Amino acid sequence: MNLIDVTHDNCVGCRLCEMFCSLVHEGECSTAKSRIKIHRDEEFGNNLVSVCLHCTEAYCLESCAYGALSRDEKTGAVVVDEQSCTACEACILACPVGGMSLNTDKNVAIKCDLCGGDPECAKVCFRRALCLTETDPASPERRALMAESSDLLAQEQA
Repeated sequence: MNLIDVTHDNCVGCRLCEMFCSLVHEGECSTAKSRIKIHRDEEFGNNLVSVCLHCTEAYCLESCAYGALSRDEKTGAVVVDEQSCTACEACILACPVGGMSLNTDKNVAIKCDLCGGDPECAKVCFRRALCLTETDPASPERRALMAESSDLLAQEQA
């Protein structure tokens, strides 16, 4: 399965990934409409990348009472059906890595869908903070990445 791997230390905060993501999905460059988020820690000068990790045990998927989330059989990505989404935000709250947000213009949850298996964010990341890799979503390395992302997000929010 091809997934996006994140190396936070490589991120320089250029936000090209956010711009290309929103351009591909929404037809405009807008960090608010991007499915990937870069959070800047001004105190230490670090950048934290928040993107859906398409967890094997996807809490967002389990939390949706309206059937708006499903797993794409081809890519393995957890995807949002905008027609079924009620913007209740249960999936956003359930995500342990901050990989989901709300598009307030459309009033629907948004998240990475792996761009159908060819993520734009990974293609434009010149520092290789984002890389498309073939990996087992339940591998120890993937679990470590999830834990690192969760820990960094919790630190930022504290």
